Amino acid sequence: MRSPSEIAAQIAKLLAEAKRNGRKRGKVIKAIVKQMSANDITLAELRAAMGGKAETAKKTTGKKREKVAVKYDDGKGNTWTGRGMAPRWLVAAEKSGEKREQFAVLS
Repeated sequence: MRSPSEIAAQIAKLLAEAKRNGRKRGKVIKAIVKQMSANDITLAELRAAMGGKAETAKKTTGKKREKVAVKYDDGKGNTWTGRGMAPRWLVAAEKSGEKREQFAVLS
């Protein structure tokens, strides 16, 4: 079993090595960026060369969302499906004394 002082010395040695490697990584990254700039290489091209997609795209689950039917309409082009917060036009109409049922779309 190692003594605490031996363990502390090993930790100090490993920390110093990690610090040196960090500096090396920074230098390597700067060199890569310099080479990319000098050769007009984009990140998209680099991703493609590494086997990734050239352009980042949204991940999709494969499901298509169904369109939700409109439940409320004010006759002026404002509509609401009844999901989420009520829209401003409906809130304003309700504050002025109108009832939500007046705007209901008959199916």
